[in-house]
Amino acid sequence: MVTGRAGFSAAALAALPLLTAIAQSPPADPPFIVRTELSERSPWERSQVLYTVRIYLPSGSRQFGRIRSLDDPALLSGEALIERLGTDREYNARSEDAESLVLERRYALFPQTPGELLLMPVSLQWIGGEFGYRTRSFVQDSEPERLQVRPVPGPPAGPWLAAEDVRLWDEFERAPDDLIAGEPLIRLLGVRVEGQPARQIPELSPGDGPNFRHFIERPEFEDLVTGRGLVGVRRQRAALLALRGGDLVLPAIRLDWWNTVRERWETAEVPQRLLQAQAPPVQAVGETAAVGVAPAPLNDWLFPLLAGGWFLTGVAWWVSHRIGARRRRRAGMRSRFKPDSSGAEPQVSRRLADLARACRSNDPGSVEQALLAWAQAYWGSRAPRNLSELGERCGDPAAAELRRLSAALYAPRAASWNAEVLLAAARRPPPRSTRARPSRGGLPRLWPGESAENG
Repeated sequence: MVTGRAGFSAAALAALPLLTAIAQSPPADPPFIVRTELSERSPWERSQVLYTVRIYLPSGSRQFGRIRSLDDPALLSGEALIERLGTDREYNARSEDAESLVLERRYALFPQTPGELLLMPVSLQWIGGEFGYRTRSFVQDSEPERLQVRPVPGPPAGPWLAAEDVRLWDEFERAPDDLIAGEPLIRLLGVRVEGQPARQIPELSPGDGPNFRHFIERPEFEDLVTGRGLVGVRRQRAALLALRGGDLVLPAIRLDWWNTVRERWETAEVPQRLLQAQAPPVQAVGETAAVGVAPAPLNDWLFPLLAGGWFLTGVAWWVSHRIGARRRRRAGMRSRFKPDSSGAEPQVSRRLADLARACRSNDPGSVEQALLAWAQAYWGSRAPRNLSELGERCGDPAAAELRRLSAALYAPRAASWNAEVLLAAARRPPPRSTRARPSRGGLPRLWPGESAENG
């Protein structure tokens, strides 16, 4: 009995390497099928192409464990922006042979150059085996996907926007009938584009007129994923300021775009608007007294009296503004040599060091965050909220460089900017006592009469 047991143990030990090799060896073929699908094989330049990857697993298979990773599409030739759409889907699909479990992933491709574009075959890693589990790589045995990208067609000139549908709209935060000269009215402008990410949508230009101005704030971007792909939404606020009372003719806003479904140029439009701006309250009272109530003999001296009062008010405002500016400059010079007792200086120094590191990296996004963090540490609760307000606070040449930085962040084409100018402005900042111009969304304070003369 002892010998028999010893002989059985020896046989088991001899068979152990063979069993281990079988357990570690992967199956000859993967237990799934990978298929890809393109919505368009001859797309227009910078238009959307939907790229769908589906992995079919036969029901009841024992070899398939789970997918560990599925690589994103890679380019063999050409240039394209690639956006993943949503999360993976799992569902059951029945074919003529049997029922399968399907894993689906979708991408949106935006070819950037005309000519041939090649996509590498799908590659993934999976875990599975008959006698054990081991990670294996799999590359689809097929030819690369080929796309022939068509170039941008002819005019109209302007930014190229290829989409399936484009919608423009505008609305006001309050009734346009309440527009008063000298008081800003917020106008909301929006664009919804099917088949483009939001940051590829061109900026809208509402335009100015002889008696009104638009002041545009930083836009907001939103990307939506639908069954037809990516939908980009761009929203921007513009403050409409009437310089004087009377009729305002807001020009139409137009955006030319290429319809990829009908293959023709189309124009999305916000129609022209006619608004009536009311005179400022002081002017309205003066006109009522002069026209409706006052006796006729007073008309000869009432208007000169009002004009003289307005003139003296303007002179007093100019003198007080000059005196206040001189006092602020003196206070600023004293504050630069006076140590801060609030304990904020170490925080400012740390933020300044962070800004220096961001400037050396030459990354616009990092520099924007570092600048706003430094401004928060330096000004505290009165810190500017965006680059536009920071430019107003610091003045030129920093303001001009901040506009270039904003263009590098949000314009369709990259813009050049100089980080050294911004770093130098942060090292020699304006005094903390300088008050920012009170505005909603970075709007400068304007005196309607002065603007009308200068406009």
